[in-house]
Amino acid sequence: MRAPSSAGPNRATRRIAYLIAGLSLLSGLGTVRADVQPIPFVKQWKPLDGRLVISSAAILADDAALHNETEVLQGLLADRGIAVQAGGISVRLELGDVAFPDIHSRYRTEIEQQGYQLRIDHDGVTMRARTPSGIYYAIQTLAQLVAEDKTLPCVEVLDWPDLAIRGIMLDSARANENSSYYERALRFCAHYKINRLHLHLTDDENACLYQEDYPSIMHPHAWRAEQLAPLVSLACRLHVEVVAEIESLGHARLFVRYPDRAEILHQTTDKKPKKSWAGTSVPGLTNVLCPASELTYEYLDKMYKRVAEIFPAKEIHIGCDEVDMTECARCRAKFGDISHGEWFLKHFVRCRALAERYGRRVGLWGDVLLRHKEIVDRIPTEGTVIYDWHYNPDMADDSVTFFTEKGFDVIGCPALMCHPHMILPSDYNYGNIHRFAELARAHDIHGLDTTVWTPTRYMSDALWPGVAYAAAHAWGGSSWNDEAFYSAFVHDFFGSSEGAAFGKAWSELASIRWWLDDFKMSCWSDDDALAAAAQAAATAKGAEAAKHRQLLQQVLQTFDAMDASVQQNRVAWQAIVRSGRILDYVLEHFLASSHVRQDQAWNKDVVAKLDANCTQALAWIEEDWDRNRFADDPYKQDLNHTGQHLLDWFRRMHAYHGELLSRAAKDNE
Repeated sequence: MRAPSSAGPNRATRRIAYLIAGLSLLSGLGTVRADVQPIPFVKQWKPLDGRLVISSAAILADDAALHNETEVLQGLLADRGIAVQAGGISVRLELGDVAFPDIHSRYRTEIEQQGYQLRIDHDGVTMRARTPSGIYYAIQTLAQLVAEDKTLPCVEVLDWPDLAIRGIMLDSARANENSSYYERALRFCAHYKINRLHLHLTDDENACLYQEDYPSIMHPHAWRAEQLAPLVSLACRLHVEVVAEIESLGHARLFVRYPDRAEILHQTTDKKPKKSWAGTSVPGLTNVLCPASELTYEYLDKMYKRVAEIFPAKEIHIGCDEVDMTECARCRAKFGDISHGEWFLKHFVRCRALAERYGRRVGLWGDVLLRHKEIVDRIPTEGTVIYDWHYNPDMADDSVTFFTEKGFDVIGCPALMCHPHMILPSDYNYGNIHRFAELARAHDIHGLDTTVWTPTRYMSDALWPGVAYAAAHAWGGSSWNDEAFYSAFVHDFFGSSEGAAFGKAWSELASIRWWLDDFKMSCWSDDDALAAAAQAAATAKGAEAAKHRQLLQQVLQTFDAMDASVQQNRVAWQAIVRSGRILDYVLEHFLASSHVRQDQAWNKDVVAKLDANCTQALAWIEEDWDRNRFADDPYKQDLNHTGQHLLDWFRRMHAYHGELLSRAAKDNE
């Protein structure tokens, strides 16, 4: 976030005039939908008389520090078809004091620096804020107020965020998207006033921040510094801070591909490969970097240095979540008879020292500290940010209370997508975001960082409504209204007036919880799985699936009826509709399991129909993959994510259908 200008407005010497399209006021003309206000919801909205009909305007920026914001406004108005010419009514951008009501928060200064005033009246448009970021957010609000007939409501707005930090985390490590996708994600997030993008750059599967000394663990498209530079530059212009995460203890299974794996991975007394989430395929080793190995700190030092070279954010997120600290002979030999919590503390201290070497504070997930509360008082609160993650909608406030009372800077982390969710977020996720936003306000924590995990399980462009939902909760959840949110989002993003219909259908779609275990059961792809699915389909699980399909048909009918009204972002709309149809197909596949073999013969017609629909869904998934990721990505062939990959499961089903059709043909010979 940029600091406020030290010099006040000096219109005689510092005004910069940018001429864009003239605005003329015609009272009573034009149509602004009264039921659609900008999202995130603004704090104070005072209607004035009349409407502003746009024909041309001159932008007047009173400070050179607003050059970027002026260019942003130019682009947004041009996108809305507003002509560029001199002589129009003024659109003023002003840096100066803004009087906010009492904001009872330890982060009040940060919050007020992002607030703004916006006035649209007979004299034109005036935006005023203490910092360029506040002006930027005023521009985003103004952009949403331009109606289809190029009118603006006359109104006074005073607005500020509920929370100082409003972030989205993307799981780049498990499926690194391409630059175009991340640019779109940045612009989308910034439009809805997200100010942090958290990139999860390493995990069990791969590292996607390139470090030349560790080629065996790198994703084939791992980002190099020169590739990330444009993204980081764009983020700065959009007032989004990019925070990089390097998993620094657990989630290090990728090192089984590293030549010195036995010297860098934490040991275990298990004699066989451990199949749990914390295990590896190598007997005696876990997926944890060993805190007794100097190779661990050589690796982390190089990765932290690379992060510091590329990302200007003053924080490095060091991960350290879901760590299974098993018995390790190397650790016992080095540290003696101390607890696993003490091992964790020693490791944290070294990681913190490495980050400080590069002028960075550290952020870490809070779950291990909650399991080892005995060490928390020895963790310095200054320069340590706790990312408190819980993914259920009825979560208690115990951990938030614990960390804030200990004096830590805390960021709450709900999940839009996580294990075990498939295809689309559910109301479980939305409830989690809503609840965490409530707790964040009640406990005055620094912000929210909504996590988006396991990208191999969904089509990337289907998640935008959920990302906007999280963004709106982080800025304006204190005045939340579901119906108003969906009306505003659909109007702004899709250019459709069918927000109420979409909101109802989307909520119904989200009520269908068909998660990983049910998904796997439905996607039978061998004889044993088919028999198990057929048996389950004859139980209450089959009735549940049939009920879900009935609801899905209604949802899809609503989407079909809306289709003609969708005027923009058609690719995202298509991804949403297709995701609904893919979920419908999964349920169809499950319910058809009992009809695939009848009277000791394969039902060729049933299998052929299933395969035709499977082939169509597979094409949709691959199309989305190729648009947002890389066609030659080994993940597309499921190199490291067997059993949890949407594309992989549909390929398995398609192959098995072919096998069944071959059997049916032989039966008829």
